[in-house]
Parts: sequence; structure tokens; C-alpha cells
Amino acid sequence: MSNVHVRIGDRRTKYHTDADCPSLNGKQDTYMGQASMSEEKAKEQGLTACQHCKR
Repeated sequence: MSNVHVRIGDRRTKYHTDADCPSLNGKQDTYMGQASMSEEKAKEQGLTACQHCKR
């Protein structure tokens, strides 16, 4: 599996394949950066794939 990007902080529900995805980088008032992890680990944390990312 490949690495994906996730928001750092609360209220994250999605993982992102595109590091430039607006859904990943938006909401600047709650954005605390992003981290990279395996897609498997993201799924284990209950995150689902972002539908806005380019695959």
C-alpha cells in the first residue's frame, strides 16, 4: 500500500492521496499541518478515502 496524507489535529475523517487537495489544506482556522502514513494505518484509525483527491 502507498502512503497517504492526513490532517494533524481533531475532526479528521478522511485520508488524502493528493497532498494539494483543498479538503486537506482548507479550513485554516483548524489546520495544524499534515502528516504522512500508510493507507493501511489510516484505515485502522477509522479514516476513509477523500472523494475529492485525484487518484
